[in-house]
Amino acid sequence: MTPYADLDGVRRALEAAGEPFEYGRSVEGRPLLGVEVGSGERTVAVTAGIHGIEHIGVRTALAVLRAPPEGVRLLVLPVLNPDGYARTEALGGEGPVAVMRKNARGVDLNRNFPMPWGARPTRVPFAGTDHPDAATYRGPHPLSEPETAALAALMEARRPHASVNLHSFMGTQITARVWHREDWAGYATLARAFRAGQGTRWGYPRLATPVGDVFTGELEDWQHHVLGCWATCIEVFSVVESARQHLRAPSSFWRFNPRDPDTIVARDAAGVRAWLRASLDLPPVPLRPGAHAVLAGSAG
Repeated sequence: MTPYADLDGVRRALEAAGEPFEYGRSVEGRPLLGVEVGSGERTVAVTAGIHGIEHIGVRTALAVLRAPPEGVRLLVLPVLNPDGYARTEALGGEGPVAVMRKNARGVDLNRNFPMPWGARPTRVPFAGTDHPDAATYRGPHPLSEPETAALAALMEARRPHASVNLHSFMGTQITARVWHREDWAGYATLARAFRAGQGTRWGYPRLATPVGDVFTGELEDWQHHVLGCWATCIEVFSVVESARQHLRAPSSFWRFNPRDPDTIVARDAAGVRAWLRASLDLPPVPLRPGAHAVLAGSAG
């Protein structure tokens, strides 16, 4: 699965940038690793690898780490789901997406965060399901998994001002679900900054709507409404680029990840840096009544 690093390679990349720390362990006992570099009053975060098959996001997070924005503490958590990442490697990227996407207990970790505002799960399939065999199985309860519980505790301790969560392969910006005018305008500013940072004619569009959107248990919704953090999902590598690579992909892995990632990584890492820099010009997200009660220590 060259040119993507295995977990040992990811660790070495973290060690080259700073002093990695362990903030928890996965279901199968693998360390959850992060690194923090830089200095400043505010922390910004980049996460990736919450879905084990999406290796291009991990590579992009490491690229951001190699040239971090100035004037901030940059927290990089490159593989949120090391068991899924290792399983994808062991299978050679061959097999159902659901098998490689989820953690070792079969939970989609990006559907396992508490839903703010007392929201309830919906029946829309992509929004999460109670069926364990499904790719978007949300788990028995919010933060039921050691990976999400550890991440939530770390995020509560660090309280990042902004966070970019890297996925693949839609080629879009999926911001937290918001409906207050100032939040909507803030994310519009950040989306423009990301597209400008990409430096290409066809940057990733923002996929968001103030009407008809739903809470799904995703990380960026919890970060925004519970932590007061500007948060977005960036789907690195677009559908069009994937189809150009393989109209009929030889495996699930090569549908989600480019065979020659360098150009895409450089472009999208630049977009992430621009997004994070632009976030520093925005005030903190206001915590509104109700949402802030849904914290790691109160879920279950």
